[in-house]
Amino acid sequence: MELVIESFQSLLQQIANKPMASLSVIVNLIIIESLLSVDNAAVLATMVLDLPKDQRRKALRYGILGAYIFRGICLLFAAVLIQIWWFKPVGGIYLLILAIRHFTKPRTSIE
Repeated sequence: MELVIESFQSLLQQIANKPMASLSVIVNLIIIESLLSVDNAAVLATMVLDLPKDQRRKALRYGILGAYIFRGICLLFAAVLIQIWWFKPVGGIYLLILAIRHFTKPRTSIE
């Protein structure tokens, strides 16, 4: 837990030392997340169709707000985790294992 707190403090220090670079990264992340959230909006819109009309707008608002908050929390968590040196090689090995499994598993035909 102490390592996480130190990593977070280091991240905050980097932001304070280079505010413009940090701001440009944050703006880029916001743009990318906004573009990627279009699929969330489509799913939410489909889900609220069964609700009464007066509840649809409220459900959409809460759903979209919740999605943004959750993504923000996940981005902060990822920024802290990426500071832990062994996460990168372990993640890379995991991705390699997934790729190898995908290309080596036997194909089944659908009839």
